[in-house]
Amino acid sequence: DGDAPILKFNTNEWLQNHIDEAVAHADGWLASLGIELSRVDLDKKPLSSEGARIFRADANRTYRSETNRELMVKLLSFSQTKFGDYQQSLGYVAGLLLLFFDAATVFKVLTVLNDSPKYLPGYWRGEATACAVDGYVCLSLLKEPLRQKLLSLGLLPETFVQKWFAGICIHHLHYHTLFPFLDRFFADGNAYLFQFFVAFFDEFEVDIMTTKSNPEANSLIRFESAPEPRLAKVVAAASEERYRRIVGAVDIHKARVEAFE
Repeated sequence: DGDAPILKFNTNEWLQNHIDEAVAHADGWLASLGIELSRVDLDKKPLSSEGARIFRADANRTYRSETNRELMVKLLSFSQTKFGDYQQSLGYVAGLLLLFFDAATVFKVLTVLNDSPKYLPGYWRGEATACAVDGYVCLSLLKEPLRQKLLSLGLLPETFVQKWFAGICIHHLHYHTLFPFLDRFFADGNAYLFQFFVAFFDEFEVDIMTTKSNPEANSLIRFESAPEPRLAKVVAAASEERYRRIVGAVDIHKARVEAFE
């Protein structure tokens, strides 16, 4: 699966050239969650065509080999059964984790991310209301006139936080930047996502304020026109005390209620 779609952001074969480093990152994610490698195997018997249908497209967009696709379809099916719903971003996360861990261990990771209030509760629903609400909470942390500029450009939080938050940037950051981002996310949970949101718009405030069109702004938000060194700077800066203080001062429950209303 060297050319698998999940490896789109494996720029210059970063994984292949940094195997020990990448594995150390991944092992750290399990440690942050308090999870050990699974001691049981996932039932790998392929689902029926009808049972697999709704997950097949996501598996095809992730892997090339049929063996890996069938395994991912089975994993996503188990996840939907356990979580009571399914959202494509879950597939992004599962696809990346399967590069490092067996399916049973990945299932354990997905369960913690989905169930724990610290991580992505409600983000992987068919209607990702919880994710959008948190986007508006983050928007409220930005200062004027930046906040109004985003709205005037049509950059509503629900149009991009699903990729940033529910998909934890897996299809937006190159791996050498993504893995440090994930280290911080697994250590600090969704608080880090909020901090990243604020840090990103601090770093790119001038760029946003001088943007004249929605397509131009969207290119920046999707990290297509955002310079890689500046994105790496945001990933690191988001863990700084100043951003911890900004997010830590917020009554998240109250802010979520106000954003939902």
